[in-house]
Amino acid sequence: MRKILFYIMLFPVIIFAQMKESGVAPGASMVLGEHTGVNLRFHYFPSHKMCFGFESNLFPKSGHSLSEGMEITFNGHFIFEMSEHWGLYPLLGAGWKNLKNESGFRALTGAGVHGNYGRLAPYVEYIYSSGFEPEGIFIVGTFFTFKIGKE
Repeated sequence: MRKILFYIMLFPVIIFAQMKESGVAPGASMVLGEHTGVNLRFHYFPSHKMCFGFESNLFPKSGHSLSEGMEITFNGHFIFEMSEHWGLYPLLGAGWKNLKNESGFRALTGAGVHGNYGRLAPYVEYIYSSGFEPEGIFIVGTFFTFKIGKE
């Protein structure tokens, strides 16, 4: 199962690796809302205007163990650059959340603001998830970008 997940995450990187300005970015952030936790993400940037990737929200600060409180999502962003150093983006995605003995799929919509300071990209997002246990959360964190492909 781990190998399958690895290849699923690697596939977009291999497909778009020859695109100019492409990059990959791991990120970490805090999740603030009804359930407080940590967000870990790995996104692929085929250009400086869009990104997509996998995220995992862990909710140990909400009194849940990691097996009881986690969410795995796949999100996409299209960035509208407002200046050289910041932009706005809508967010669409889907996810699966497990809390206590309940679990289910969710549709995600939202928006965010991100900065662009070399390899660092701080961001603030608001995400509303519908479906299993609907809720709105804020995520505050940063990406660290590694460029791949042609310069």
